[in-house]
Amino acid sequence: MTEKSAALVCSLSVLAVLAAAFIIVRTLLPKAPETSDSVLDTSITLTNIEEESLRSVTVEHADGGFDFKLNEDGDWVLPNLPFRLNLDEVQRVTRALASIESGKIISEGDDESRLPEFGLDNPAARIIVTDKDDNLEVVEIGNENPVSGQRYARREDSYDVVFLPPTVTRMVFMDESDFRDKSLPAPNMDEIVRLELRRGGRVLQIASSTEPNPYLDSASKYVITKPWEGRYYLDEGNFRTRVREETPLPTTVTAYLDNENPENVKFGLADDEADMLYILDKDGTTLHLILGTSDGEGNRYARLDGEVGSPFKLRESELGFLDTNPFYLTSKFVFLGSIRRIARVKIEAGGDVWMLTRIERGEDEEIKDDLFLVDNLEITFEEFSSLFQNLIRISREGQIQEEHIRLEPEVSITVTNSKGDVNSLLIRYWSYDDVYYQVGIDSEKPEFLVGRYQVRKLINHLTALSPKA
Repeated sequence: MTEKSAALVCSLSVLAVLAAAFIIVRTLLPKAPETSDSVLDTSITLTNIEEESLRSVTVEHADGGFDFKLNEDGDWVLPNLPFRLNLDEVQRVTRALASIESGKIISEGDDESRLPEFGLDNPAARIIVTDKDDNLEVVEIGNENPVSGQRYARREDSYDVVFLPPTVTRMVFMDESDFRDKSLPAPNMDEIVRLELRRGGRVLQIASSTEPNPYLDSASKYVITKPWEGRYYLDEGNFRTRVREETPLPTTVTAYLDNENPENVKFGLADDEADMLYILDKDGTTLHLILGTSDGEGNRYARLDGEVGSPFKLRESELGFLDTNPFYLTSKFVFLGSIRRIARVKIEAGGDVWMLTRIERGEDEEIKDDLFLVDNLEITFEEFSSLFQNLIRISREGQIQEEHIRLEPEVSITVTNSKGDVNSLLIRYWSYDDVYYQVGIDSEKPEFLVGRYQVRKLINHLTALSPKA
């Protein structure tokens, strides 16, 4: 026998074995009930109660089911539930089960003789829908078709057997827990009153700004009160980017642990220093999460503070906001103001003193008519505005990492408001190193760093315009 002949015989033997195996498997599979050629490939209506007439929807099966009833307020309820319902999901399911259009008719019948073939002599499940006049429509559900996987079904008052739509089948084998509202409280992030988080002992706190800024027509609505000792405006642009794009806040529970005690140490939820996120909006909606340990599968244990309830899991990937650097959210401008709110700016550096003065004259709206001076030299509005821009553009570049001894400030800037009843603002720059100043406002402890080049740019501009040059 040649090599090619041997290979051919081997291949034919393999095909024969495969064919025999296929025949055996086909023989062992459950046989689908035979259908008559005379059966029309049509559908029938299994339930048909209009939504406004619907009063109850019940599903019964061996593993449970559910029994929804409409209360006097027009809300769907389940009795004795220890959790909130997802009303959108309830509405979707009750509406669908009250109006079921079947798949094609499989078998027409005048009696129950063929029902056992479809598992309809002892149904696996029943759907019972009731209208406002207590009229019932009942659907019985039988076995799965071994080929298509679809369920057989019939109306209780008919022997015609049909395929139940797969979407309806999935609804039928839901239970009460599938209707649980897993959404978390959702404060309006555009209208927060207070936000606080604790992560590994580090705290960030944001609060509504209650005092108007005398140097600005409009300022940030929020101030950061922790971790800094001073109060600094929130960078609202960075905050919106953070909570909407970079690290959206969690909205949905991954899984509830109903039979677990939240005080169990393995969850890490009883520790007073556990990670925490608290958000309150103007309407009183509050999200207060206590966050425990990881489950090792990409989730963290959590609970809602102030509520008696089960611990639950949240995806760790949805908790990135906890890692937010407070400096990222802090407004970087050392001083931000409007020329219209300024009367004088005094700059002192290395024994030299410069005085920027604005004297109002003419109409309030016509600021260009005002008198602008550097020391005693009159300058144009454009020159004064350029100097002022150099002042308000001085920005914090980082936070102080270690304390440095502060002697006399190298640069001091005193800003006087155009309204006499507003206290002057004192900005002082102390040496930090050859690259940075440490900056403080009024009596506040310096907490941030400013590049020396920014202050030098202002002073160089002053020197160029001043009559002292």
